[in-house]
Amino acid sequence: MRAIVSAASGVTEAAELLGLDPKTVRQRERGTSGIVMVVYRGTNTEKVDDKGRLFGETGQGEDSAAQLRADSEWFAVAQDKRETLRAVVYVVEGKVARVREIEDGEWREEEGKVALPVGPALSPAEVRQMFPTLPFNVDSPRPMVRGKIREYIAL
Repeated sequence: MRAIVSAASGVTEAAELLGLDPKTVRQRERGTSGIVMVVYRGTNTEKVDDKGRLFGETGQGEDSAAQLRADSEWFAVAQDKRETLRAVVYVVEGKVARVREIEDGEWREEEGKVALPVGPALSPAEVRQMFPTLPFNVDSPRPMVRGKIREYIAL
């Protein structure tokens, strides 16, 4: 599948040639391996850091531009994990709030942290289809462990 995507000059073009949805092409290109990053958040934390960057839960809804920006910026992701990172799971107050797929795009880096090219929040059905081995879904309980801000789970 990677060869087809490469020869077709991208996922969208390969999807058109194969008569498939671009997300299906992306899933098949990546295979079933990979990891997701689980980010634990509370609702009572500061929403803007000392440099004016948004983070955490903005209270503006998961589809808002502000929440998308806060969900994509700035994470310390080791170089060796970047190639296999498929999605980010956001857990708020012990419950999975949303899952966002890592899309094609630039991984901007600033002071050792990256801004991830994440897409819109996935529906529970999309999560099950795209990540069938993920042990939880949107609205599933995922208790926070004191002091843990993130973890990686293999797919």
